[in-house]
Amino acid sequence: MRSPFDHALSRAAAIRLGGGSIGALAFGRLAALAAAPPAIGVSSTEALARLAEGNGRFVAGSMTNQDGITERRLALAQGQAPFATILTCSDSRVPPELVFDQNVGDLFVSRNAGNFVDDTVLGTVEYGYSVLGSKLIMVLGHDSCGAVSATYDAIKDYKPLPPHLDAIENGIQAGIASIVSSNGTKNAASVANAKAQAAKFASRSTVLGPGIASGDLKVVAAVYHLGSGKVEMVY
Repeated sequence: MRSPFDHALSRAAAIRLGGGSIGALAFGRLAALAAAPPAIGVSSTEALARLAEGNGRFVAGSMTNQDGITERRLALAQGQAPFATILTCSDSRVPPELVFDQNVGDLFVSRNAGNFVDDTVLGTVEYGYSVLGSKLIMVLGHDSCGAVSATYDAIKDYKPLPPHLDAIENGIQAGIASIVSSNGTKNAASVANAKAQAAKFASRSTVLGPGIASGDLKVVAAVYHLGSGKVEMVY
């Protein structure tokens, strides 16, 4: 009988990496961290439906997936099988597990200020797909985003952000430049940023690209509205 470790390794090996952000050997080593087999059978369509249903419960104030969290934590101590991967902002008002009413182990989450794609995010998301079997990637932006706002002002005023913060600006500026030049709103820039980041997975990753092209992996972008709690699909 094949072990979960072997299952994870074979999935990673089945994808042609050829120069991807993380090589096949690296994925093999990382697979040791995934003691549980991937969540086979959870398609991108089903995963997206789960997120939509969960957000509906969150908005209505009728959350259910936080129940039994202690038992869930104990059951997952030996491995994980998240059904969706979320790239979102570090903003404390946008916690994915609450916004989508999901429990421990349901979501594979990467966060940074401005939810932008860099090499670290690419490697994280590649691991989620190739080793953990997550077939849905969602880039989740939000309105009133400080990182997007700061980048917007930096572009408009021709004043680059200082060291370290400039890494955020560099990750966001190309995706919102047209919004700034047309005097669009900062919330419109947040939407544009989410779309631009989502598009990067296919173009910048030889691990994710084939999966996206074949339909095995789906990438979407959405924006979370702080006031209503609703998640709006934008890509």
